Amino acid sequence: MLKLGRGALLAAVAALVATGGMLAPASAHAHEPPHTRSALAASGEIPTVSLYAGNAGTESPGQSVTITIGIDNASSDVIGPGTATISITEKPLGSRQGLDAWLKPDSDHDATTRVIQTVPTQAVTAGTSQRVATVTIPEQAVGLSGDTAVYGITATVAAGSGTVGTGYSTLTYEGTGVQHQVGLAVAMPITVPPTSTGLIAADDLATYTAPDGLLTRQLELARDHPSIAIGIDPMIIASIRVLGTSAPQSAQNWLNELDTSLTNDSFPLQYGDADVSTQLQSGITSLLTPTSFGYAMSPSNFPGQLSVGETPQPTPTPTSNNPFVTPTPTSTGQQPNVPTTAELLSWPYTFSGIAWPADDSLRAGDVDALANDGYKSTIVSGSNTNQSSLSVTPNAPLPVKGGTALVTDQGVSSALRNVVSAVGTDQENAALASVTAQLAEISKQGSNGTIILAGLDRDWPANEGEASRALTAVFTLPWVTASSLRDALTAPVSEGLKLNDAAQDPARTAAVNQLTSSAGNMDAFSTVLADPTTLTGQTRNELLSLLSVGWRQPDNNWPGAVGGFVKQASDTVNSVKIDPTGKITVASAQSLIPVTVTNGLVLPNGVKPAVNIVLRATPSNNRLEVDSDTAKTIPTDASAKVLVPVKAKLGNGSVKLGLQLYSPTGLPIGAPQTAAIDVHADWEGLGALILGIAVVLFFGFGLTRSIVRRVTERRKARAGADAAPAVDDGNPHG
Repeated sequence: MLKLGRGALLAAVAALVATGGMLAPASAHAHEPPHTRSALAASGEIPTVSLYAGNAGTESPGQSVTITIGIDNASSDVIGPGTATISITEKPLGSRQGLDAWLKPDSDHDATTRVIQTVPTQAVTAGTSQRVATVTIPEQAVGLSGDTAVYGITATVAAGSGTVGTGYSTLTYEGTGVQHQVGLAVAMPITVPPTSTGLIAADDLATYTAPDGLLTRQLELARDHPSIAIGIDPMIIASIRVLGTSAPQSAQNWLNELDTSLTNDSFPLQYGDADVSTQLQSGITSLLTPTSFGYAMSPSNFPGQLSVGETPQPTPTPTSNNPFVTPTPTSTGQQPNVPTTAELLSWPYTFSGIAWPADDSLRAGDVDALANDGYKSTIVSGSNTNQSSLSVTPNAPLPVKGGTALVTDQGVSSALRNVVSAVGTDQENAALASVTAQLAEISKQGSNGTIILAGLDRDWPANEGEASRALTAVFTLPWVTASSLRDALTAPVSEGLKLNDAAQDPARTAAVNQLTSSAGNMDAFSTVLADPTTLTGQTRNELLSLLSVGWRQPDNNWPGAVGGFVKQASDTVNSVKIDPTGKITVASAQSLIPVTVTNGLVLPNGVKPAVNIVLRATPSNNRLEVDSDTAKTIPTDASAKVLVPVKAKLGNGSVKLGLQLYSPTGLPIGAPQTAAIDVHADWEGLGALILGIAVVLFFGFGLTRSIVRRVTERRKARAGADAAPAVDDGNPHG
């Protein structure tokens, strides 16, 4: 951990300020994330003035104050040289409510101020942000004394014939008197930018774990500050482990350092940092978890022996002639020598059962549901409670049904997030001034013992070194002590703190319902595969990653990612289909009707598997009878004929034969088709009758002819005999 004395640390911060650089947009926006400030600057044409005091926004007795002023010129005009009038409030702001009102850009700012310095300012070209003045004001001119207090400071810039704008910040005077200690616990997520793939690609892992990579910076920040509790996205761990020996070496090293070099408290986030509140308010009653990673692993990357209990189960076959008997058990989807799902996700966390939803997204019923689901603690943003209306800053714990919620301090959290994500020393010091003032006001509210929790957002330090120094500056303030997550959990409960229900945007829940419906269709379709988990495992992981808290950022195209998943699901479930069938004539009592089924299935990981289907044919009338359903395995990326056995009954006419594919477990697959059948079943009997008659006639005619011929011959013979003359035999008597 980086250790500096307070005097040396403040001197270092002052030196950073003196190095120059572009000042952040107005410190009046210091409570907003940097991307929001940039969006504000880009969307308007009004220049914004900002300022901050050096030494983390503090002044000690006997010290002068350095004020830095900047202008964000979002207009299309050059701002010429001018002057800045710097003022300070006559009295301390006095409360957190007063502090918040002072820092809000749309506030009345009606506190009485006095001018302490006027300085010249530099010109600012159109469309740029830059520092325009830095001035050191002697202690006598500032004129502060007495106890520790927070004052408002302001700078009004004039150029040409008009006013450019006014910026607002704070100056905390480290006065005399007793300093009440505020316990500051910090929770920090270890996450990556949102993805829709369910796992982090190897190339991205290499980038994130490079020396200046996102995950490397997060790891170093946590290592520098062991009191910070880290919430780890299990997708990061699983993404490295599924690659086995093929994982980037930097990712393997990062995972080893996460395990061996940190002493921080830790707890798991949802897989993919899926937002728990979004799930619950979209009708998901039990939080989703991964089911299989077999689709993403190659046995060649996992040399070694089988783990205990890892023997893969073969895909069973139905034990009945009924093709719709559901086979049990189903395949595990694990290869013989690859880790199980539990092994891929396991980690020695110091805490479990902690949920961390998106800010300002929970209802009281959601917290109860989480407790019932095993999450006894939920980190709730202060904006999701009545925190800001209380006269005294409450401790972090909030008792809820079945557990204890941990409420983050909204003002401190917002300012700390800006500190960590600041780009350059100007942004950093502007945010530090706000943190310092917030904590000073809390320390003035009562005795020692207040413990607050600050939650960093799903962002990452732009510069770990600067962020670490800034956090050290916060933890070494005279009125701050570093506390742990356990300290926050066990702090006394403050009276009056309540949860305010915050409902999800209906458009978001509708999109989640669309996602879960598509995922359900994919799960049903997967039963055509010998191992359904090769599809369901990836579907579940992709769904979880699409529910990530990070997708809430407006600059991330969540609607596009949702649309991509829905299209992929539609293409998948429609990839196995019955080809259109022309008119078929059935002219015999028993026939086999050929139906072509095409298998165009390509799994999301690029694999093209064979599929097992059952074809059911249903005739529209009783002229045709179907003997049975027909089961068939359709080869990879091919078409095959499925022969449907039918019986034709007496009578001619047309029959519409409905055709529907099913999985072996009886779930419908693809769209139904209809085949037109012409039945001429009586032609066979009629033909036989005609043939029989012809045979009878033929043989009858021949027989008759033979009889007639014989009769004729006999008659002729008899007639010939009667016509012959008598013969004289010599007998006189005749």
